[in-house]
Amino acid sequence: MKKILILVSLTLTAANSFGQYIWGIDFDCPTNLDRISVDTLANPNCIWQIGQPAKTVFTTALSIPHVIITDKLNPVPPNDTFIFYLKHLTSPIPFHHLSLNFWYQMDGDSTDRGLIEVSPDSAHTVWINLLTQDSAYNFLWAAAKPTLAGSTVGWQTFDLTLMDNYSTMGIYSPADTILFRFTYITDSNSTSHDGWMIDDFLIKDDLMEGITEPQNDNFISVYPNPATDNLAIQKMGPGNKSTKQTIQILNYTGQMLYNNQNFIGEIIDTRLLNNGVYFLKYSDSVNFSVKKFIVNH
Repeated sequence: MKKILILVSLTLTAANSFGQYIWGIDFDCPTNLDRISVDTLANPNCIWQIGQPAKTVFTTALSIPHVIITDKLNPVPPNDTFIFYLKHLTSPIPFHHLSLNFWYQMDGDSTDRGLIEVSPDSAHTVWINLLTQDSAYNFLWAAAKPTLAGSTVGWQTFDLTLMDNYSTMGIYSPADTILFRFTYITDSNSTSHDGWMIDDFLIKDDLMEGITEPQNDNFISVYPNPATDNLAIQKMGPGNKSTKQTIQILNYTGQMLYNNQNFIGEIIDTRLLNNGVYFLKYSDSVNFSVKKFIVNH
């Protein structure tokens, strides 16, 4: 049964009706770019830039035209360090399932490397290395853990869920602003390289007060993707057939555009959605999935 999509205007906090806040940055519009800050205090010549890549290896964005990149035009210099911060606004409750997802390319020597850290404490004095301290804090990788060193073949995905209680990290004043610190470090080799390029950040924040549904992003699939006039939802697992189905659609800023608490059928009309990137959350009160899809009329 086809459901006509009705656009509704809600605040960002309304996206939390399932205890989950979703937002992203695709670098192609000004929305959420204030969540990115380049550290020119530690390094006045920091070369992280937002724009269209035009380098030797890095020639195009994943979602055209813009990315964040270690210089849009020039090779990265040797023996240097470049930092930017990604800011996530959240609720200072003890339990979170916070997921960080983005796409990236790297071009460098084997000892040129990226570093990603998270600071969840209110004073931002504690920094946790996502690659080396993942097992200590029960972080879960959706796929193989990346090395963030040397060069990649094309675009790669980074998909990590930070599942923990702040107190187990020795943090008793959890922040309402969580910081991610991205660092790119070059070695002494003077051979020209393009460095590090990142596109399409996605943050999913499960606030774990009263949340009983486990997330299973393989629970459904959506197609066609990109969608034109409609989007079909196919359930990949048995789910819970005795309870109602709920569908929510959010844009890249986290604004909820569609909220059907009693969804019936498999088809959603997307004709009223503008071209762009969206997130669909499907729940049957036992499992839930979040899928990214594109509308291109």
